[in-house]
Amino acid sequence: MRVLGSIILTIVATLAGLFGVMMLGLSGLTLAGPGLMIIDYPDSDDFERMIGIVMGLVSLAGWLVLLLAAAFVGLRGERSTRARRAALWTSAGLSTVLVLAGLTFVLSTAPRSLV
Repeated sequence: MRVLGSIILTIVATLAGLFGVMMLGLSGLTLAGPGLMIIDYPDSDDFERMIGIVMGLVSLAGWLVLLLAAAFVGLRGERSTRARRAALWTSAGLSTVLVLAGLTFVLSTAPRSLV
């Protein structure tokens, strides 16, 4: 039961992390230019971009908290078997790879003026 709970928490954490990555990408945040910059889109204003960046950062923080909660749930109990630990670390590792790969892809998107 603990394994199932930790895997469900990991799936929810992954979805929250991917939502954060999507919000950062839609707000135009990029590292591809000269440092950290925000791509200026003609149809959005500064307030919309600020909301997108804050929602992305809060979602990434939620991803980290949920991933730590999944590890805590999965490793608690009387006997932590090897299979339980393997399932927990595999699902947490997959979540981390998915979210960090998405974040790398989104933050490396160059603005059209630099391409």
